[in-house]
Amino acid sequence: MRPVFAVVSGAVAGLIVSIVPAVLEKFKVDDVVDAVTVHGVCGAWGTLAAGLFFEKNMFSMEIVSVQAIGVAMAFVWGFGVAFMVFKLLDLMPGGIRVSSQHEQRGLDYIEHAELSYPEFQRDVTFETDDLTRRH
Repeated sequence: MRPVFAVVSGAVAGLIVSIVPAVLEKFKVDDVVDAVTVHGVCGAWGTLAAGLFFEKNMFSMEIVSVQAIGVAMAFVWGFGVAFMVFKLLDLMPGGIRVSSQHEQRGLDYIEHAELSYPEFQRDVTFETDDLTRRH
């Protein structure tokens, strides 16, 4: 890939990384650290861009389609394995979900007695006597 196309590829990734989190939030996808955006979407774009801007045969749809198949297979494999692992974990006693009360209060507080985002935890402050005294 020529340097100018590396810059183009990076600029597009910069746009992607600033737009996709809002789209995911709209679809109620909880991606706290933007891993889906950075590693998934930008990673897919980088893989496609490597084929698109391949110096010896630039803009070849044959190369881009091979890259797209690779992206799709990586997604199918990663999602499939993760889905099976989480389904197996969910079958274990207790499952992988926490109670709705713990979910509402936040696991930072339940597990570590810490508030990561106190501005979003006002209900915890009013409901929990010891927390009100501490903060």
